[in-house]
Amino acid sequence: MLLLIATLVLLVLAGWAGLITAKLALWRGLLVAALPLVGIGIASVTGKGMLAYVALLPLGYFVYKNRGSQYDITLPLIGLVAATWLWTYAAEKSRLDGAAAYEAQVAAFRKQSEADAANAAQTVAQWPQRAAKLKLHRGKLTLSDTGAELSVPEHWRFVEAEPLRKALSGTKHYPGLGVIGWLVHERVDIAQLDTLWYVEVYAEQRGHVKAAGADDRDLEDRKGEATAKINAKAFAGGAPSFSFVKFLEAPTYDATYDRAVWVDQMSYPGETELLLDCYAIKLGKEAQIWFRMREQFDGARELCTRSVRLMAAKTQFVSGAGYGDYTWPMDDNAGYDLGEVIASEHRIED
Repeated sequence: MLLLIATLVLLVLAGWAGLITAKLALWRGLLVAALPLVGIGIASVTGKGMLAYVALLPLGYFVYKNRGSQYDITLPLIGLVAATWLWTYAAEKSRLDGAAAYEAQVAAFRKQSEADAANAAQTVAQWPQRAAKLKLHRGKLTLSDTGAELSVPEHWRFVEAEPLRKALSGTKHYPGLGVIGWLVHERVDIAQLDTLWYVEVYAEQRGHVKAAGADDRDLEDRKGEATAKINAKAFAGGAPSFSFVKFLEAPTYDATYDRAVWVDQMSYPGETELLLDCYAIKLGKEAQIWFRMREQFDGARELCTRSVRLMAAKTQFVSGAGYGDYTWPMDDNAGYDLGEVIASEHRIED
């Protein structure tokens, strides 16, 4: 709320300064009105609040050249400096509050996961009975509070994450943080954990992610570096080691569907051959819906890729929540682009 107020104040003051300057020349009025907004826009995207102040420097020069005249914008500039400080404070506070809430959620999730790991053997033994009681959903579904709707494809069924968490604690199939549910093909025997496969659906709501960077030439190297850092932190916490090898299918972005698809080749502990992780991501205004099939053998590559691509195509954001509905500076911005998301660079500090 504070960020919204600061943004509105900046808009008013920038407009005031622009109207005064427009008496001298229209183009100067437009430039003066635009500079404070450009400043907070760049600061929002880069996370560097000082850039918002840098954008005000030309206005200071204009005050110096026109002080005491009818084109003097000293008062609106003083207000803009104060409003910019308020905006940067509110933006940083919002970021820190969001990060703290997410870290608390992650800590609680890890604590519960560690407690559940001790009961893994009992969980596996009880799974067939619990699987028989799971509700399998069809038709159009609302995906949590993301503003997205999924039309479950024919021959597929959707299983919500909460009953899966209760039934699969301590196993590799346990739905992680942010997972909304599974999509399971009707030919899959869900009661058999050793042959079970599914498309996992999960969501991130960290703000708007710009659809850029998916074709960066250094993306594969960056993915390897980011995965190594994430693995080092996980390994230090007692988790098994893993590593990214390469893209078996390079990321491609389809602007028609606001969707990216790619396939990672991974090395996982206990496996004698390299496995595949298939991904598709659907971009929204402030949310991203992920579809993934993890730890698949190379023979399942086509099935894996087609499945995640299909689910992303079957997902639509409701009016006002789609990628094209993003409005700067009113909506939250994640501060990173799609390339950084694909490279997992946004997860290094999680």
